[in-house]
Amino acid sequence: MNKYQSRTLLAAAVAAAIAGTASAQDDSSGGLDEVTVTAQRREQSLQDVPISISAFGQDQLTSRNIVDTYDLVRNVPNLTGNANVGVGTSTSLYIRGIGNAESIATFDVPVGTYVDEVYISRQNQNNFGMFDVERIEVLRGPQGTLFGRNTTGGAINLVMRKPGTEKRAFVEAGTGSFGLQQFRASVDVPMSDRVLTKFSAYRQKDDGFATQLSTGISYNDRDATGGRVDLRFLPTDALTIDLVAEYIDDRNTNFLNVVANDEQRVINNRLLQGALIGTFTGPKAALAPGNEATTRAFTLNAKWDISDALSLSSITGYRDTNHEFLVDSGGELPRVTTTRGFTPLANIGNHEQISQEFKLNGSSLGDTLTWVAGIFWMTEDNVTDFANANTILPANVFSVAADRTMTNGLDTYAFYAQGDYEFADRWTATLGIRYTDEKKDFAMQRNPGALGVNLNTAAIAAAGIPLELDEQVWTPRVALNFDATDDVSLFVSATRGFKSGGWPARAVDNRAFIPFDPEKVTAYEAGLRSTLFDNTLRMNVTAFYSMTDAIQIPARIDIDGFQLSTTTNPADMRNVGLEVDAEWAPTDAFTLVAGLGLQNAEYTNVTPNVLAQAAACRANPNAVFQGAPACNANFVDQFGNIATPVRAPDFTISLNATYDFDVGPATVSPTVGWNYSDEYAIGTTGSPQSTNGTWSGPQGHINAQVAFRFENAPGLLLAIDCRNCANKAYPMSALGPFQFLDRPGTWGARIRYTF
Repeated sequence: MNKYQSRTLLAAAVAAAIAGTASAQDDSSGGLDEVTVTAQRREQSLQDVPISISAFGQDQLTSRNIVDTYDLVRNVPNLTGNANVGVGTSTSLYIRGIGNAESIATFDVPVGTYVDEVYISRQNQNNFGMFDVERIEVLRGPQGTLFGRNTTGGAINLVMRKPGTEKRAFVEAGTGSFGLQQFRASVDVPMSDRVLTKFSAYRQKDDGFATQLSTGISYNDRDATGGRVDLRFLPTDALTIDLVAEYIDDRNTNFLNVVANDEQRVINNRLLQGALIGTFTGPKAALAPGNEATTRAFTLNAKWDISDALSLSSITGYRDTNHEFLVDSGGELPRVTTTRGFTPLANIGNHEQISQEFKLNGSSLGDTLTWVAGIFWMTEDNVTDFANANTILPANVFSVAADRTMTNGLDTYAFYAQGDYEFADRWTATLGIRYTDEKKDFAMQRNPGALGVNLNTAAIAAAGIPLELDEQVWTPRVALNFDATDDVSLFVSATRGFKSGGWPARAVDNRAFIPFDPEKVTAYEAGLRSTLFDNTLRMNVTAFYSMTDAIQIPARIDIDGFQLSTTTNPADMRNVGLEVDAEWAPTDAFTLVAGLGLQNAEYTNVTPNVLAQAAACRANPNAVFQGAPACNANFVDQFGNIATPVRAPDFTISLNATYDFDVGPATVSPTVGWNYSDEYAIGTTGSPQSTNGTWSGPQGHINAQVAFRFENAPGLLLAIDCRNCANKAYPMSALGPFQFLDRPGTWGARIRYTF
């Protein structure tokens, strides 16, 4: 029996254990609430959607203390992720082994994030603080038909709570480890039956969990402030207009840190504010070490119910993000004492996007055909002023690699349609199609007076590199659903998705900006949706097989006899796996939620240059291949092994149990969560397992919370929690030989009052 077969048997055993335990229950109380999702761009019961989905309502977000996007990582099957190197406002998300560790603006995200149906194009600030969310839906697999930008890995859909027709408010304050101060509040103020308003705000601040040894300054802190104003207009019973204004300022750094003998997290780099003045150009040279992203966003959503069978929606989004950071992505070696850091990177970027979508939802043929169709348009403009330097060892020479300003833009439009046709009793067929046209442009110029390589658009063009990219792609979806009973359905589906190409913007050679090709995924799924034992057990299972063509990932390429590391398309990727989402509520007091993910990912159709590297390593580990060392070159190690797909653990499991105890005038609700992940590659390339420092090792986390509610004060909630309760120091990402550790164990306490 191979490793993957054993994982499959374990999945079946877990599912059977849950089902068997449920069947042994004879308590007629309990039961699950219906879950509504919009995964097909219309409201449906979770159990009616032939897509692999994990959904979280307000109660689950509260009981699991999910306060930002990163908290989802250990609660969803086959979802992994990490805070980007140095940049804590950016979360790299991977679903079924497809993701992106790069936040620079020439890369698109394969796991798209949507807030109130508006696509968030940049990864710079996708670690959203949750400050009045109605629900979150995590869609696994390519979303190539219905969602704004085509995505290859999946989508995270945040649905914010809308203003209510009655006055309502809550206020929450908390404290905790590392000087945590936390505040959230929201108030609904209906002006009339036709004009509803809601005002929301949050603040989260802590002192940081790692100390810079040379100065005693604390880093890896967070200081985030956000506000949101919702206006809902109801001019007629058929027309709803939602206008939203949002502001977020988030300072969140992720410096390389290590565990000292006393288990304190420490930072060894000596990077100081002002040390790079005269080395880097412009305002970025004077930045303080850290990371800050500030976003202003506006959304206008209007829905007109033309008739009982037809509605028209207009979805308009504007988003402007300013991103500034000065980070040192490397570790400090004993012989390196410069206050300019070991590998400093300074960045000031502005990222602006505007999108417009018109969507028709309808039903026809006596409601046997339910359909959605629409058009989508988006433009994006990015300006990034950035510089990076290196300390060259053993000579200990500090050298500026490049100091430049990049501009790049996007214009894209798409049209789509999908219909669900009930062609026979209990049988429904789904057919969808999307056409996407994307145009991108790119320019680069060394900053005046800058040190480093003279990067410029003219030299890039002279090297034969295109400065514009144009892609046209059709992405279909087909599915067949069979309702075996009123509570059990089966489906099969095939879906196509793509992510357009781009330029490796961090290159430091004019010849190295060679565009990478689009990444395309075809996924086949078969699934079970079931609600069993008098609605006390929900068991959803999805098996998948996916093939990614031309995956976008760093590898070495040959340029005029020299090998350079850059993002390219060195291989395809095949992945086969299983996902289980289960929720069991045998009594009104007890709920158990389980998630299980299995996958077996591997690279296929490896390109000839990578195979040549592997052959050279096997023949002679010390060989030189085309002017550079042949081994330890991204995809290839010194033994000639090919890389393993990054962030694709063979096995992940999560369990969360909540029980409500009535203790006199109070209800005490402890929640205990445990999640476990098999080891997986954490570098940027999925380096071979024999490469030191680029693998996570098995990881297990325990999270817990105890909540108190009071009979005489029904709006009052007190909660005490711990995250990573065992205080494990697990690596979450790696850059070269350096590992970035996940957050240490923390505790917190908060009080919330709803009135």
